[in-house]
Amino acid sequence: MPAQVDTTVRDATPLYDAARSLHGYFLFRWMREYLNVVLGNIHRWWRAGLLGADGRPNAAFRVCLVDFNAFDLEILAQLCGLYFYIHASHKKANHALLRQTTARRVLYLRGFDYQAAVGVGGGLAMGFSTVDSTRFNHRLGVLLGHDCEVYKALSPLDLERETLALERHFYGDYPALTRLCSTPIRSFFLHADHWQRDVAQLAGRMDYFVVYLSSLSESVLWELQYLHDHGHAGRASVIFDRDAILTKNVHAGFYAALPGLAIGKALWLPDRQPLSEAHIDAFRAELETHFTVIPAEDFDARADALRARVLAASGPLPSGQRESTLPFRFHPALAKSKRSALRRLDAALAREVAPDTGAPLACLPFRLGQLQLRVFTALALGDHPGAAQALATYAGCMDALLAFYTRCGRLADGVSADELPAWLALFRDHRDTAVSVARHFLEAGPGDHFDAPDEAAHSGLERCFTAARRQADAFIGDTAAASPGGLPLVWLPAPG
Repeated sequence: MPAQVDTTVRDATPLYDAARSLHGYFLFRWMREYLNVVLGNIHRWWRAGLLGADGRPNAAFRVCLVDFNAFDLEILAQLCGLYFYIHASHKKANHALLRQTTARRVLYLRGFDYQAAVGVGGGLAMGFSTVDSTRFNHRLGVLLGHDCEVYKALSPLDLERETLALERHFYGDYPALTRLCSTPIRSFFLHADHWQRDVAQLAGRMDYFVVYLSSLSESVLWELQYLHDHGHAGRASVIFDRDAILTKNVHAGFYAALPGLAIGKALWLPDRQPLSEAHIDAFRAELETHFTVIPAEDFDARADALRARVLAASGPLPSGQRESTLPFRFHPALAKSKRSALRRLDAALAREVAPDTGAPLACLPFRLGQLQLRVFTALALGDHPGAAQALATYAGCMDALLAFYTRCGRLADGVSADELPAWLALFRDHRDTAVSVARHFLEAGPGDHFDAPDEAAHSGLERCFTAARRQADAFIGDTAAASPGGLPLVWLPAPG
């Protein structure tokens, strides 16, 4: 029988390491903020003397029904929305790749934009990035995206830029995210440990290749070598952006100097080395002996010729033989032992918070915090069905609180009846968002399969909600019965 795993977080470093090892700075930033909220609540409870030596709620905390300071719907929606966008992009690309079509398929390869960030105090950060590759996405999408199938890896900066205007959909309007993602260029999530194999698999199913060179990173050099070694160079055009490469030289030098500038702690600092102009020019000359090279400044003038080459090209596999999918491998790029430790924590949290079979509900604010933590661990491991169960349980608890305070008509001494609707709306918003996100996570399914979830899966999610509501109802009733005037203690935010 496996040893019992303690779900008390005594060292948060492994959780932050997991967040850092998923998909670049932008996703890390939001996952870090989510952890800061969830773990910050635990630390606040500890400082207030509400947790025992074992990290569990003591008698003083168990009589508190609600900690309003622990609710942050924006952070919850942001984490879930970004994950769903990544998954939906990958699945939408797989759906296109699996479909038989006579349209030309193009694999768009590039070096990702550079990103760095430093903390500047007060929980704020200053970020730096190049944007050349992200800008070229749009130009290539306009040229080829409407009558060709163009595929790319979803870069960290792609995720940031593509979701910039979509945050309003993160609160449960996931059909809109599905509609807007992977358009007009289809985007796969490629894991850091598997990306070369995935690129190789995709390459054999493509008619043409466009490589945008805004840096000479190891990844894009590997891609060029792969195209050359496997006979794809004759069906490839390289857009050589010398100015962008030189700009990245400036960024590389700046990043190297950042630790000594006393701006703040480095939060995200890539290791990049500047290249001499002679090296850049010699590399371009060598490229021209194997590939069609288009200077970036000539791209618009030569766009029609590039388009004609794409439409005339044909890959090694005809329609009917090139259809396939890529697995969705979303988990931290960490050593196996560290991933295993995260999986054990996630499994222990899942057992603890299960409303039917888990630990007895002894403190509702603490249980909600553990559910929030379980959402994080499940999504960090690519287990959105597991996150859906945690969210359904969370929603059931919120529904119970909403029902109790609606019946009670009061929240706490000193809180007027006029203020009650706003507090009830908080419970309602958390419940509705969690219910919607849980349902869409369940319906999303695996990233490379397209069967709809069966009735048993939907029934299982409904059972989580119902069991959590029933368990929370009983706990709230017992707490109210033991409270003066039937009104349990709550922890309200400080005025102002």
